[in-house]
Amino acid sequence: MKVSRHVAVLLLSAGLLLSGCSSSSDNPGDEGYTGPTLPARTVAKDKWQEGPAKPKQHKPYPYDIYTHCGIKWLKFGGRWWVLDSVFPGVEQVKGEQPSQNSQRLAGYMTLIGPDTANFDAVGTPTMQFVPTEDEPPGCA
Repeated sequence: MKVSRHVAVLLLSAGLLLSGCSSSSDNPGDEGYTGPTLPARTVAKDKWQEGPAKPKQHKPYPYDIYTHCGIKWLKFGGRWWVLDSVFPGVEQVKGEQPSQNSQRLAGYMTLIGPDTANFDAVGTPTMQFVPTEDEPPGCA
């Protein structure tokens, strides 16, 4: 009887160890989803990245933000978006931070839902955008 109890405890312990205690997930819909780890991008001279006209959900697209007038407005997927929130989290883009001499920030746009898109780049928190009917004001 004692052998059975020891075997049961051993199997239970092994099962808990193998099931993992981590809350991270690789499935976009799961709680704890940490997202993909993307490689750092640099601005390519004479090549502007703005993603496709019809982006798919949960697919990161190379995207360059023009930073001269700030990072409040951008055009993605054929419509205007406005910055809604900035939040820290698991770093989505890994690599060396690019030179600060550019007026473009090279990163990735990911459509999270029909009305939510995230921008991630090296050294920046995730910026979340929502669609807007307004057009951006001119830059002073």
